[in-house]
Amino acid sequence: MTPVVVAELAGSASYGGGERYLELLCEHLDRSRFQPMLICPEPGSFVGRMQARGMDVRVVHLEPLLNPFALLRLVRMLSDEKVTILQTHGARANFYGRIAGRLAGVPVVVSTVHNSIADYEVSRLKRWIYSAALRMTVPWVTRIICVSDAIRRDVVQDDPAADPLAETVHNGVGRLSFQKPVDHTRVRREFGLTDGPLLVTVARLTQPKGHGDLIEALASLRERFPRLQCVCVGDGELRQPLEELAAARGVSSMCRFVGSREDVMDFYAAADMFVLPSHSEGFPFVILEALAMGKPVIATSVNGVPEVIEHQKTGLLVKARDVVGLAGAIQSFLEHPDRAAQLGHAGCALVQAHFTVDRMVEKTVTVFDTALRAAGFDAPSWRRKVA
Repeated sequence: MTPVVVAELAGSASYGGGERYLELLCEHLDRSRFQPMLICPEPGSFVGRMQARGMDVRVVHLEPLLNPFALLRLVRMLSDEKVTILQTHGARANFYGRIAGRLAGVPVVVSTVHNSIADYEVSRLKRWIYSAALRMTVPWVTRIICVSDAIRRDVVQDDPAADPLAETVHNGVGRLSFQKPVDHTRVRREFGLTDGPLLVTVARLTQPKGHGDLIEALASLRERFPRLQCVCVGDGELRQPLEELAAARGVSSMCRFVGSREDVMDFYAAADMFVLPSHSEGFPFVILEALAMGKPVIATSVNGVPEVIEHQKTGLLVKARDVVGLAGAIQSFLEHPDRAAQLGHAGCALVQAHFTVDRMVEKTVTVFDTALRAAGFDAPSWRRKVA
């Protein structure tokens, strides 16, 4: 049986949640059934990362948003590679992919929505253009995968025509990778941290991730908990402004900005709690990863986060931009470590039961199979029926 060629059109070439999804999906797809190839819209760290894992990676420049030459390059590639399934990620890729898939005669086009378009860091005009472009091209998509129920609601609200096409496939993480032995003390040694309570957050240093709120919360806790420490894993354009804010609030000694790291599991392992103060999220992998290691989690109640963090059962939820509430949640974990540990254990059990990479891939493949049948392909050979 010849494997079906699956082209994955990434939303960017940097490394975030959508790219983590692609990394896991490509790693776990059954290669006897599917032959994945990755298309990135520009050069970047994700290209090299996936090439190092043995992936077939191509770069097709998709800037600016309306670029007919980029569209033609993408059409030619899809046609030359005889792509059967094109899965796209993010508004730009979803728009280009639907048109290119149609022009190239790709039988199955699956759009994947990782974040609400209302939360995109773009101008109001560009957001309107994205929404209009996606509504216009809905007739050319076979299925729409949304990474959370909240994202699916947003998609359908923006375009009711998407309702029969859209379904939720939650992100998932590997069971075994987060059960391997890790050094719980290496991070503390490397960065000269004390044995006081350690808070860890993992996110790009951009405005929607809410690091400024976390720094303000730390400032309000400094006198009561002088040994509290915070490590921010991730990089971005706000690194220097955030370091300056920490200095202005008198918490530089409490905070470490360590940049992007490959050894993120060691940071989870060292943590006494994990905090994600985001203003917007889709269905964040970092929460699943922290819970998979049994860490107590505090997060903002945005988009799909409440679908994994149930307040006082699998973690603590606070409102976005609520510095006082965030500080109160951190204080609660510091004052009641046994209760925090219970929530971490409950969250770990939930992830292992419902949010594994095996489950994510299985449901994604089910979407593929259903779409292939609808496009006239016969299982198990997945060859088109002869009329």
